[in-house]
Amino acid sequence: MKLPYRSMLLFCSALLVITQVQAAKYKEVEGGVSNGGSLSGSIMFDGTPPPAKELNVDTDAEHCGKQYSENLIVGKSGGIKNAVVSVSGIASGKAWQFPANFTFDQHGCVFKPHVMLLKPKTGGEVLNSDPIGHNVHTISKGIFNVNKKMKANTEMQVKKTKLRKPGVIRVKCDLHSWMSAWWYIAESPYTALTDENGNFSIGDIPPGTYQLKIWHEKLGESEQTITIEAGSEAKKNVSLKL
Repeated sequence: MKLPYRSMLLFCSALLVITQVQAAKYKEVEGGVSNGGSLSGSIMFDGTPPPAKELNVDTDAEHCGKQYSENLIVGKSGGIKNAVVSVSGIASGKAWQFPANFTFDQHGCVFKPHVMLLKPKTGGEVLNSDPIGHNVHTISKGIFNVNKKMKANTEMQVKKTKLRKPGVIRVKCDLHSWMSAWWYIAESPYTALTDENGNFSIGDIPPGTYQLKIWHEKLGESEQTITIEAGSEAKKNVSLKL
């Protein structure tokens, strides 16, 4: 049966998207990357950082105490913590060296870690280490969406098949409105999370020209072109502002 033009167009568009997703899947090179380069640097805050905002603790205040926003943490040197830095456009290269399993906790009415960097198809456990109940509510574009109450001192298992593709997942607690965190599922192992001084380092990069992408929950996303030379270390410091 001959399909109408509109139906055929929609079918071809869907097929193209599927093909692009499959083509973009990262592959590990057997034996690793020979004569690769490296990239290191810092993500810095441009200007005077605002003081940490005290959050409104309107539930279970006797247990949770004072809480402060973690959506922008700037160290004494001006470096930004919890920025995700990735070298985009690498189809194949070094093996993943991310943890095989993760632990994500709710302790002191805070999600820990605040930003969790994962590889696709990683499993793990979500804990509630508090003596009060919480609610784990994840929000994403078709990656992992769950809304589950957790009693005190309990755990929830997350199968690796649930986190099967790259993307960003926001986590919140509907019982305690100030609680928030992020899971960032990387496209490739050429991804790093900045430390408390804003520093990052990525090694064994195949020589070439790529896009350096930066994600931060409050300061947004940005990218720029970088070139990696064989056997050399490239340096890149990037400033972000509100």
